Amino acid sequence: MGPGATGLRGLAALVAVAVVSAACGAGTDGESASTPSPGPAVRHGELDIDGTLRNYRMFVPTTLDRRQAVPLLVVLHGGDNSVENMVETTGFDQAASVGNFMVAYPEATGRAWNAGRCCGSAPERGVDDMGFLSRLVEVLGAEQPVDPDRVWMAGVSNGAMMAYRFACERAGQVDAIASVAGSVMIDDCRPSRPVSVLELRGSDDPLIPFEGGQPAVPELQGIIPYRSAREVAEQWAGLNGCTAGPDTSGDETVTTTAWDDCDVGSAVRLVRVEGGGHVWFAPGLGGGNEAIDATEVITEFFTGLSLAGLDRP
Repeated sequence: MGPGATGLRGLAALVAVAVVSAACGAGTDGESASTPSPGPAVRHGELDIDGTLRNYRMFVPTTLDRRQAVPLLVVLHGGDNSVENMVETTGFDQAASVGNFMVAYPEATGRAWNAGRCCGSAPERGVDDMGFLSRLVEVLGAEQPVDPDRVWMAGVSNGAMMAYRFACERAGQVDAIASVAGSVMIDDCRPSRPVSVLELRGSDDPLIPFEGGQPAVPELQGIIPYRSAREVAEQWAGLNGCTAGPDTSGDETVTTTAWDDCDVGSAVRLVRVEGGGHVWFAPGLGGGNEAIDATEVITEFFTGLSLAGLDRP
């Protein structure tokens, strides 16, 4: 059972927003006649999932060479939040323009994902978010020059929980995920292949405690017992067959625990932000919440895996 509307409002109130301008990209000069037209950088689409229309926003940098396969990043907003909020909060459009990848922002129904035991009414209503996200990856892979070996997923809070569920149940469609202020909320996680995992968590998160257990928010207590961030990371290190680590580095503010030598080039990272809360970490938020730039850390993790040659078996 996930928290109701009151709990979701609490989630939304505590997810800080670092507002950045959404770039739409600029055209390039001197394109050859044989180069496909890039079209608009931002477009909106919908998919029919068993009679329900599901929406998404797509950003494709106009500077991409569409004759080359590039990574696809799927970004999942948090509970009681929106696609527009996620675009502004993360700045992934700008990161994609610099890093040469595409970004899709799917929209949940009822502003929450069916991620397992959390959140809102989506689990009770049996919303087919797995079908939606799976179909989205398929459609975009057919429409766009997506590199099938570099499909990534990132989310915050309830969106991070959904990314974990997708990795558990649709590992064949995703190579790496990043979770910000999230956790695994299904009881039986059996990925069909290794999936690299980056977990970013604040030490002072009142909703999904770093050390696990019950939320510090009174209206959510007794509803969701969470596992600790370390337990989640260790679970994925085991699932990925990692044989090196854990090795911890950093300072008193940010520490990174790494598991390496994992199957098919995968990796697991746990980043603890001292004093961090239930936020998308970003400059300007103050205190521990600005100790790292979550978008930058996630982008570097994903692209680093690509350089290391992560391949499907």
